[in-house]
Amino acid sequence: MASTRTVKVTINGTGFAADYTARTYGMIPHKNGVSIELVGVTSGRLENAERFASVHGIGRAFSDHAAMVDDLRPDIDNIACANFAHGPYTIEAAEAGVDVIVLEKPPVIWPGYAEGREADARTRKIESMQFLSDVLDAVRRGGSKLLYAEDFVYVDGVKGLVELLIEARTTGKGKVLYQRGVCAHQGSHALAYDTPSKSGGGALFNKACHPLGPCLFLKQVEGLLRAGKPIRPRKVSAVALQILKHQDQAAGEHFRVMQNVDDFGRITVVFEDETVAEVLGYDLSIAGIRNEISVITDFAQYDMRINPCDEIELFLPTADAAGDLLLREKLPTPQGTSFPRPNQFYAHGYVNEMNDAVDCVLEEDRFPQSGAMMAWDTMAVLMAGYESAESGGGFVDVSEYCSDREFNEREMPDPRKFGAVFQRS
Repeated sequence: MASTRTVKVTINGTGFAADYTARTYGMIPHKNGVSIELVGVTSGRLENAERFASVHGIGRAFSDHAAMVDDLRPDIDNIACANFAHGPYTIEAAEAGVDVIVLEKPPVIWPGYAEGREADARTRKIESMQFLSDVLDAVRRGGSKLLYAEDFVYVDGVKGLVELLIEARTTGKGKVLYQRGVCAHQGSHALAYDTPSKSGGGALFNKACHPLGPCLFLKQVEGLLRAGKPIRPRKVSAVALQILKHQDQAAGEHFRVMQNVDDFGRITVVFEDETVAEVLGYDLSIAGIRNEISVITDFAQYDMRINPCDEIELFLPTADAAGDLLLREKLPTPQGTSFPRPNQFYAHGYVNEMNDAVDCVLEEDRFPQSGAMMAWDTMAVLMAGYESAESGGGFVDVSEYCSDREFNEREMPDPRKFGAVFQRS
């Protein structure tokens, strides 16, 4: 069948996130009569954009994001660049009428950084939430669909648990009681990560956000299934620490030692229904990336070992036999025993995530599962987390943010359209 629809995609950034984004579009499930074309990429340094375009077969390279979206009018704009540009680029994409804006996490950073200001964590929270409110208002005005790109929301394990929650409702069950999650590795390789004005924060902001996403999502889904109203976070307690910076130099041999941002973060979220989620993010995982989520419900315990996962075990007496193969993300050496993770882009939810973006282009009445409300609640929890950490770890109320801003149906998940991963007997 000849193609009848071309979905035009642009990408902002040329780093790790941009690379997996470009590669993922080639893995999206086949759709009759539809082709996906990477038409543009932008970077603050044009030579980087040109190099990236050459590697990934992208049509044009730009040094200016607004010029790219105005010129190319893409169906999907992927904001996968340094965190400080997330908010401004989202506004530019919305003003250009982009149909689906895929916004990497975190959604924005404190605007005071760009102005060279200093402030306490409470002020940063208030001003960051106001900035995000302005960004989301621009998305609404432009008629765009915002996909908040928390890939953990889209892993098959989370999709499967949503299926179970739907089935459990028929037996009078389906309550999520306690959630625990981890995201960790040896420290981001992105140069901007250790610069707060570019990254917005460290392990709490950029790693704990990953398991936080599905924890927030599953409570939203539970509430929508139970009463047609999402269950939102109510209060937050957290710590954010710099561990390696204060150790002897030898202790940092196998890590990237952060000087300006936290390398350990812990967040406890209490929801409106008095259930709890606890998430950890840290740059202290000497054995490569670690992504895990555990959920206790009123009908089951559900553990997701996303990476590493022990379905495959490999032993290599010497590392050179593996060449330059990356057996598992951030794995420092393949030597010895390891648990390889083939097709990590599938395992980490990237393919499901971008497939959702494409489907939202193709279907006018379809909206992202991880949308504006996910971005909002995530940001409220993260910024309140830093406020809590700065004040000694006490609880900070976030209910004002979850009640003051209203979200319409298109800005929250639809669990019955999330997709199926289990067969039926």
